[in-house]
Amino acid sequence: MRISYVAGTALPSRVASAVNVLKMCRAFAKAGHQVTLYARGRQADAPSIFAAYGIEPCFDLVLRAPPTLPLAKNLLYPLLVARAMASRPPPDLIYGRHAYALACAIGRSAAPLAYETHALPLRRARRLAESWLFRQPRFALLVAISRALAEDYAAGIPAQAGRPVMVAHDGADPVADPAPPPGSWPGRPSAPQLGYVGHLYPGKGMEMVAALAEALPECDLHAVGGTEKDLASWRARCAGRANLHLHGYVPHALVPSYLARFDLLLAPPAPSVASAAGREIGRWMSPLKLFEYMAAGKPILASDIPALREILRDGETALLLPPGETGAWAAAARALLADTSGAAALGDQARAAFLATYTWDARATRILARLQDLAA
Repeated sequence: MRISYVAGTALPSRVASAVNVLKMCRAFAKAGHQVTLYARGRQADAPSIFAAYGIEPCFDLVLRAPPTLPLAKNLLYPLLVARAMASRPPPDLIYGRHAYALACAIGRSAAPLAYETHALPLRRARRLAESWLFRQPRFALLVAISRALAEDYAAGIPAQAGRPVMVAHDGADPVADPAPPPGSWPGRPSAPQLGYVGHLYPGKGMEMVAALAEALPECDLHAVGGTEKDLASWRARCAGRANLHLHGYVPHALVPSYLARFDLLLAPPAPSVASAAGREIGRWMSPLKLFEYMAAGKPILASDIPALREILRDGETALLLPPGETGAWAAAARALLADTSGAAALGDQARAAFLATYTWDARATRILARLQDLAA
């Protein structure tokens, strides 16, 4: 089957959507399909993009230069995608995340359409574009990254009412034996190592990481990720905390190497979380780092919030703790560090749950099976 995946993500970039679309295209290709990914960027960058994300070039990557005019991402880019798609063999399935580009693309094809969503539409224009897609006879399936998001679409988007929908949380790759991170490792060799991977904008969890650095002086705390602006802000706020180490951005392919260095992994988002664009996503999020944590097989401390309870089981695959309560998090970290067998069991169970459900390959297989069932 020929699959055209239409994304609005700029490649390369540091946003989670870049990982999602690249890994899903690889998973579709590994399932035996001919995949073409349409995204924003320069075609000359395609080889380096595959390398940066640790992906073999097993699918076609069609990049159209990101326009610089205001609103061009949603106006000109869809036309460029439609033109590019028209020059290639017609697909058997159109799958994607960019409502405007999909609306243009389906006019050039008779293939069924599946639309993946990670948040409710904020702007009226996108709401109208999505509603138009949902009303098309060829619309086959809405894929939502959380149960809460699927429920909100059913309740708040009349055009989606009664149409097929499935929940497919995000995913990660299985991990073998990652090489050590490049360069020297900061901190004390004998101190327990607690790690956080992700963005540093409000609500994602850096607030708790900084608080734990003060509450756990016997531990080294590490944060991997963040923009230069956010890193500068947190370095200023945490000046003097010698046990807090901000690594900054690392290529996604190196993330497993960093996770392997940590004794405990921290996923402490607040109930209210801002996205990279500044919008509220706490109710719907399906954090990529959570599945990468599970793949690493290390014990996880996570916020006890509805979005994470969709994925984790308290006391089995993670310890779920009250968001923002530093004392409870510090006590749980000390208890796990003292109970090495219990910590190992927690990590092993998280990895087993991940391998059973949350790999990119498993996610792609479930989506394609649902589409096949609907077609039948």
